[in-house]
Amino acid sequence: MFRTGVRTALVMAIVCVTGLGLGQEKKAEKQAKPPEKQAKPAEKKIAVPQLANLGGMPDWVTSVAISPDGSRVAAGSYNVVGIFDVKTRAPIAKVKVSSGQVRSLVYSPDGSQLLAGGYQKITILNSATNKVVRTLKGHRGEVTSLSFSKDGKTLISSSVDMTARLWNFATGETTLEVKGHELPVMSAAMSPNGKLIATAAGDEDSPTIEGQVRVFHADGTLKQTLVHHLKSTTGVVFSPNGNYLLSSGFDEKVNVYDAESGKALGYFAGHGRPVNAVLFAGDNDTVISCSGGRAKGKNEVIIWEREGGDIIVKFEAHKAQVTSLALSKDGTTLATGSYDKSVALWDVSQAVPFAKIELAKVEAKQAETKKAAAKKTETKKPEAKKKDTKTEPKNEPKKVERKQFKAGIIGLDTSHVLAFTKLLNDPKVEPELAGCKIVAAYPQGSPDIESSTKRVPSYTSEMREKLFVEIVDSIPELLEKVDVVFLETNDGRPHLEQLLPCLKAKKPVFIDKPVAGSLADAIAIYNAAKKYNTPVFSSSSLRFSPGAQKIRNGELGDILGCDAYSPCSLEKTHPDLYWYGIHGVETLFTVMGVGCESVTRTSAPNLDLVVGKWNGGRIGTFRGIRSGTSGYGGTAFGTKGIAAIGPYGGYRPLVVEIVEFFNTGKPPVSAEETLQIYAFMEAADESKRQGGVPVTLKSVMEKAEVAAKKRLAELDK
Repeated sequence: MFRTGVRTALVMAIVCVTGLGLGQEKKAEKQAKPPEKQAKPAEKKIAVPQLANLGGMPDWVTSVAISPDGSRVAAGSYNVVGIFDVKTRAPIAKVKVSSGQVRSLVYSPDGSQLLAGGYQKITILNSATNKVVRTLKGHRGEVTSLSFSKDGKTLISSSVDMTARLWNFATGETTLEVKGHELPVMSAAMSPNGKLIATAAGDEDSPTIEGQVRVFHADGTLKQTLVHHLKSTTGVVFSPNGNYLLSSGFDEKVNVYDAESGKALGYFAGHGRPVNAVLFAGDNDTVISCSGGRAKGKNEVIIWEREGGDIIVKFEAHKAQVTSLALSKDGTTLATGSYDKSVALWDVSQAVPFAKIELAKVEAKQAETKKAAAKKTETKKPEAKKKDTKTEPKNEPKKVERKQFKAGIIGLDTSHVLAFTKLLNDPKVEPELAGCKIVAAYPQGSPDIESSTKRVPSYTSEMREKLFVEIVDSIPELLEKVDVVFLETNDGRPHLEQLLPCLKAKKPVFIDKPVAGSLADAIAIYNAAKKYNTPVFSSSSLRFSPGAQKIRNGELGDILGCDAYSPCSLEKTHPDLYWYGIHGVETLFTVMGVGCESVTRTSAPNLDLVVGKWNGGRIGTFRGIRSGTSGYGGTAFGTKGIAAIGPYGGYRPLVVEIVEFFNTGKPPVSAEETLQIYAFMEAADESKRQGGVPVTLKSVMEKAEVAAKKRLAELDK
């Protein structure tokens, strides 16, 4: 199964590229010019009847899979996997997986388990009970593709964290991490003989960045870089015999390569929209690809011949872009997923040569069985099959022993440093917090913020004399003594400069609120973390209050809206909501999630009211309080009810998440969500400057991205 989970409509120029050049270990300077005349593929008139259109999914369908026996089709959407009976078309189950968009699905070779790839984890369901039996963790972003080796022992996954992974499926352990990509890895596949690993990498949200196709040896070393796509690459797949390799891309093409030599054999250009998924149709000669996005129409499936590119059949499959494909083992039934929130089933038995062969085999086998039964004369009762006494492997996550970390703190001008240190350095530390001890601190404050200058001396004294933490004179000295870092400087303005030495030293960092003093610096921080491949995350402690987390995990069903509030004192050196309003805005995004499109702000001396419009017409509000009775909380509105978000849960839940982050390297809050939070607050400031008009997050992000590049170039030399 191959898929893509692009959520952003992209406007892209149509650029022709030929697949006749080959870049070995480096990118070609220019693509070869296309032929002056390109033969128009001949299209054969073959019917592909639609067997069913299975709707009712809550959001875009971004992945599909058909069970090995052909009896079930699974569809991945936002936080849910829908499972349907192929024969009756009836829904079997809707399983909540709480991992965001399910961007990849695959059945285990024996069909006993269904795997769903989401944010930072692979959820494994028992096919008989449709219950979650275990999860695989290791990726630091969304899992974009899943597939099995030919022998079924190895699971291959890819992720936006710019890696692919091989897993021992029986034990759940990672056996290989394929690194060296500069872009999110959208798809990965293993050759049938297990000797090669192919990856497709590209940036869905940056249409001008060229996609990459690479082939690695089984030990993870790079074998070759193939002719690339002019835009993001979406999929990669080996032929069943291992001789050919296909890659699909936003440039509306499918490239065809010789798998062993890497030679580009040509490309298929029959689509008029981005190609979102591609697969071989059972044999080595027939290909199925799907397209859609960028503009209306041409949400198509095309079945075509690999050798000459002749189209066998082309049909409009959905009302919105087709994101994913899955073919039954016998080649007769095709499943397609789409942004129109549906799964469609198609009878492709007349279009796929492999299906005709398989059907003929079935008919021959049935005839042989009947013939054998007629000749059978033996009346001996067969022996009962001995019960297999082998113990099945337990589907329980393997207990991992906590790592031991020496932690350092940068900045002693917030009460958080005392609270965090007391929790972590307690002689009777709780198990969830064990293994991370604060051993050193650098007390830098901000001379132009009064609260900072007043706190530093007393907090430094308490850390040294009561909590027995070593005080150092510089960040480089701190980094020599610690494994991980808490960036606690209350002032967000110096965070980028303070963070860079940590990233270069490969020290994972938790950045306390505000993540930065500007949206541009916030973007630069995550760009730098990506550049140095060092994990960071930032969050207000309000995110992890029990009430907010219950709602985030589906207690109220799908969220329709939210009203959040918090204190909102101002600090003249920072954007208005960054200093304290961040607590309420973080609560709002914890409940609503990403997808805010525009912001309108009404401001008064003692109050701010910010209204955000999310995709799908959902509305979320933040009330920032500067007088009268204050506090933290809000109300969430869902399809299953309305509930108060609940009281503040203190620092402990946040510190538990930080320790888990240091152990796993996986941020509990994505860069995308954090940057949307700060874009929301920046757009609120811009709305105020413009007299309360709506301001889009896209507009402030575009402006800040330009400034971020300049800022990072100045500091990161």
